[in-house]
Amino acid sequence: MSTIETRASSTSEKSGIRWGRVFAAAVLSEAAVIATLVAASAVYSFTVPPGTKLAARDIGELVGYYVAPPAGALATFVVVLWVARKLESKFMINGIAVGVVSVLLTVGFLPGAKPKDRPMYLVAFALRIVAGYLGGWVAQQRRSRHS
Repeated sequence: MSTIETRASSTSEKSGIRWGRVFAAAVLSEAAVIATLVAASAVYSFTVPPGTKLAARDIGELVGYYVAPPAGALATFVVVLWVARKLESKFMINGIAVGVVSVLLTVGFLPGAKPKDRPMYLVAFALRIVAGYLGGWVAQQRRSRHS
């Protein structure tokens, strides 16, 4: 094993956080949110009669405002279950790590958001971290039932 691999595995062993899976899960949760937003916008464009449609920009803002926060929380919860599937301990820490990393991936959008939308960003960030914790908790409960 190379020195870099040894350091990486020892860091992971000390903290109990599976950083590779945490980063992969955070990216997957972001991809799931983007896919959900695209799907919601497409459903809107195909189901609403042409005369009553909002402009694409307006629907994008509405979908982003109302769909992205719960989609982000649900995606985070689901990917945490994947991260935790082979863990023996520290389920909630790994879940919170996924939530925090997924927030870090999106926090850059906050300064560019309209001031009236910023509180929803903060709600979305909090939901992701809570969903990470809850995903870890559910994984821990599953593990304890199967042990």
